[in-house]
Amino acid sequence: MLDDGVRTTTSIDQAELERRVTALYAKDYSLGGFDPEDEGLLLDRKAHAQYLSGGLGSLPAGFISLDASRTWICYWITHGLALLGAPLPPSPSRESIIAFLASCQHPDGGFGGGPNQLAHLAPTYAAVAALVTLGGEDALSVVDWPRLHAFLLRMCVPPERGGGMTMHEGGEVDVRGCYCALAACEMLRLDKQAVAGACDMVGFIRRCQSHEGGIGGEPWNEAHGGYTFCGLAAAALLGQAHRLDLDRLLRWAVRCQSQVEGGFMGRTNKLVDGCYSFWQGGAFPLLAQLLAQQAQQAQQAEQGAAAGGGSDDDAAATLAAAARLCRLLLDDGAAGEGSDGEGSPGSRQGTAGSAPAAEGGDGGAAAAVEGQTLKEWVNSLPHLSPRAAAARQLESLRQRLDAAVEASLEAEEAYAAARGGPAGGPLQQEAVAALQRASDLQQALDSCQQHADALSCGAATLLDAAGPRLEPAAAAASAGSSAAGAAGGEGARLPQLYDAAALQLWLLKACQALPRGGLRDKPGKPADYYHTCYCLSGLSSCQHYSGIVLGGPQNLLARADTLCNVEAGKLAAARSYFAHAQGGAAGGSP
Repeated sequence: MLDDGVRTTTSIDQAELERRVTALYAKDYSLGGFDPEDEGLLLDRKAHAQYLSGGLGSLPAGFISLDASRTWICYWITHGLALLGAPLPPSPSRESIIAFLASCQHPDGGFGGGPNQLAHLAPTYAAVAALVTLGGEDALSVVDWPRLHAFLLRMCVPPERGGGMTMHEGGEVDVRGCYCALAACEMLRLDKQAVAGACDMVGFIRRCQSHEGGIGGEPWNEAHGGYTFCGLAAAALLGQAHRLDLDRLLRWAVRCQSQVEGGFMGRTNKLVDGCYSFWQGGAFPLLAQLLAQQAQQAQQAEQGAAAGGGSDDDAAATLAAAARLCRLLLDDGAAGEGSDGEGSPGSRQGTAGSAPAAEGGDGGAAAAVEGQTLKEWVNSLPHLSPRAAAARQLESLRQRLDAAVEASLEAEEAYAAARGGPAGGPLQQEAVAALQRASDLQQALDSCQQHADALSCGAATLLDAAGPRLEPAAAAASAGSSAAGAAGGEGARLPQLYDAAALQLWLLKACQALPRGGLRDKPGKPADYYHTCYCLSGLSSCQHYSGIVLGGPQNLLARADTLCNVEAGKLAAARSYFAHAQGGAAGGSP
């Protein structure tokens, strides 16, 4: 990051991460030498499946701190295996896993993190998702869905007390609860609207959207990738995501992708972390679908207005703004002429065309000139690419350092001339201060130069050099169409809102912990079940959203539902089972 000469613990750690990652990329690639199907990008399915399978039995004593997360461990592992297309291990048996999850169900509804523990919304989602992933009547019949729905309603905080959902009896109120409750309802075909209406859920989520554009855990909290996905997905499950400020949310989210590493950070100016490949990356397919739907609604509204039907002025203005944004996104093809390093987003399909769009401009994307493509509009903005911004900062620091060195020499000469006299003391202090200013600027220049060097061999630069070879692969055609179909019709083209290839490079090159297996937060960290699950979830989401499969078709993972994050086929089977079990009287969406 450009730390502006102010060194903090985070900026020091960021500089070290950039050093590690660029060294990792440079080890195998030089500019122009990147091959999207290089063997070094292979996803080691066997190693990761073995690593995950080892967590289903007895765990070492060090896992005692996760005693209240045992249902989560079941979900992380079963979901990861499902994405890999790997079978469950023979031991422990599938039946014993189901029996364990059943033992975590509270008599009054919901699930705890382990047997005989308090019912809690987070492990309730995890347990339901794990049972849906296991599939079959023996797993799905475990869920006491009437009591679970009653538990969810008890967790609702009335609007007059602020709204939202408490995670457990007497617990904290945050956006996670909204998502966990609604995702469980979706999987079980329970009445989502009843739960949301009892706690003014969407109103609460709206109050959690921060000035940055992302969503925090509670009103007035800092925007956070995990809470942003939870809030957006919860609103989408209710069909009310349009009530959020999607333009600001998109602007914040695209800024969270690093040009050097290619992965996502969870908060502004924090380090990239593999798990945000899902929590941040998984929000983009939702945003793309919502933008496509808004474009269609806006077109219908415009046609109605043209026909003299009339409409609500505020609603019409909102839809018109959405239509302009969507046209910019959807009309921007992959036929760019390449990046000039001074603000052009580049020509690769899947690069975050809206990432540069997040910079500057009073009216934002919604106020763009009618008829322009996104690329044309972005190139007209007073905006600098990260590399150009670093170059400008370097030039500024060099000029300031030259001036500071000259001032330090002059101060030293003045002190030398007055040494021993009455003015010597103050002049000595001025000389020391001038030398310190020059030293600080030298340190800032060195830091900025290191960041500029990292950008020159980071993920975005490597992939820009690959150019057309990063077109969506034919092997991923079904992946792209599945995401498009979710947006409203097979063959519909979703806007590519972030750099999908860069994210996959980060996951495959920097997050695989080999040869042992598993995926990790970042280089230098060990693998764990949580990061393995969400790195794989982010990779699957990215592949099926963008149609790009870095490393070749053998890396293509199973498709997970964009809202519930369980394997799509398993979710469909579960919803069919519960529709039959409930006699078709459930309030869930069809």
